Amino acid sequence: MIRPKYEFCDPSEYQGSPDDMDGLPPNLPVIPTFVQHRRHGRLHKYELEMAQHPVRARMCGFGEKDRRPLDPPPVVRLRVRDSDGEFMHNEDVEIWKFVVSATLWAPTSDHDRSIVINPNTLPGPVPMYQSSSSVISLSEPVKVRNLVGTTVSNAYLLKDENDNLNIFFIFHDLSVRTEGQFRIKFQFAVIPSEDDPRAFVESVTWSSIFEVYSAKTFPGMTDSTELSKAFATQGIKITIRKSSRGRSYHGRFDDNQDDDGDNEDDDDDNDAGPASPPTPSSGLR
Repeated sequence: MIRPKYEFCDPSEYQGSPDDMDGLPPNLPVIPTFVQHRRHGRLHKYELEMAQHPVRARMCGFGEKDRRPLDPPPVVRLRVRDSDGEFMHNEDVEIWKFVVSATLWAPTSDHDRSIVINPNTLPGPVPMYQSSSSVISLSEPVKVRNLVGTTVSNAYLLKDENDNLNIFFIFHDLSVRTEGQFRIKFQFAVIPSEDDPRAFVESVTWSSIFEVYSAKTFPGMTDSTELSKAFATQGIKITIRKSSRGRSYHGRFDDNQDDDGDNEDDDDDNDAGPASPPTPSSGLR
């Protein structure tokens, strides 16, 4: 019997460190999109939608150094309706309690692909004949996150490529360990307060299907989108390619990347992954 190239497992079986579990709790009840939900004495409706879909990525494997982000970075937009069903002005929305969590899924089925077994920890074939001194490893295979990086984003009040102010959630630091086709599920929630300790997934949206390539087959980074460029000019540290043949830079115009968006010194610069965006300050109430 041929063993599959990668073996995925249920996220509930994952026993990573507490710092590794930065997503929303797995069993939050889901409020269907557009259903009214009372918050702070008012009725709000939350509508989550994709503003920018990932297209491709180079797999990062099971090491911790050579991590390549999804290209372009996924971006999610939130729109809020008031009790009359009208869209609220984004400046009037209290965004500081808003979070969106990302999980990795199979392209055409409801199978979570966020957790994968490290193939390097699987037991090898057992020889038919063994010497009396042979030792068989009884250690359990190691389960690791397949979607690597910052899987939760706070809300940011930013202008898009058309100079329109919107509430965005930016996932500029996501990588995938394994090759194949995937999509990402984004879930929006409001951080509970002392007055209202309940937490719900209040809106859900999905990315389109994207391809993760091996290092040998990866066709290279795409040209940076106008939306990514707009975020970079507003201080978000997001990798920007100047042209299809040019060099790349992070937001704030750090010209320290090569033509594929990879750091020139892979041994020193890839450990930490892309830098995190600044703490959101706009739209606080």
